[in-house]
Amino acid sequence: ATRPEPEEVVMVALSRPIDVQRIRTLLAGNHVHFDDWENNQLVVPTPNAIYLWDATYPNVLIMRGIWRGIARNDAQFYALECEIEACNSMRTAPKAYLAPLEDQTSFGLHTECAILTSAGLTDQQLSTFYETSMAMTMSFFHDLEATLPEFITWEREEEAQ
Repeated sequence: ATRPEPEEVVMVALSRPIDVQRIRTLLAGNHVHFDDWENNQLVVPTPNAIYLWDATYPNVLIMRGIWRGIARNDAQFYALECEIEACNSMRTAPKAYLAPLEDQTSFGLHTECAILTSAGLTDQQLSTFYETSMAMTMSFFHDLEATLPEFITWEREEEAQ
């Protein structure tokens, strides 16, 4: 007589609500330097951009990128508009847009990736969102820097200090 095979045990990953502590754990687990920003947001500074992880909203997690390149004149503004249009028409993410800077006379390029979290996210879903949103945004910024090298002023600014 043969013994029946034990039933397969199916492990179901549990979705959990997203909060700033889960984002802290995720970033720390990936050895990413980050700081608290404001109201359930964490900031990840890099040489060419900052990344904001925003867990403010109960039903969506947003990762925003703010590129350090700044449009200071009409020609640069137009060049950024063209890159934004290309990004938004050809890439699935991130979504890019221009936003006025504090001086209200120059504009910066911002990006956004979002995921619905009303049912929570599993650890794997959160990790995958981290990996894909960061990779797609960093790739876009890399392409911007190759296409618009005149915008790269931060290296000269750091050398002057």
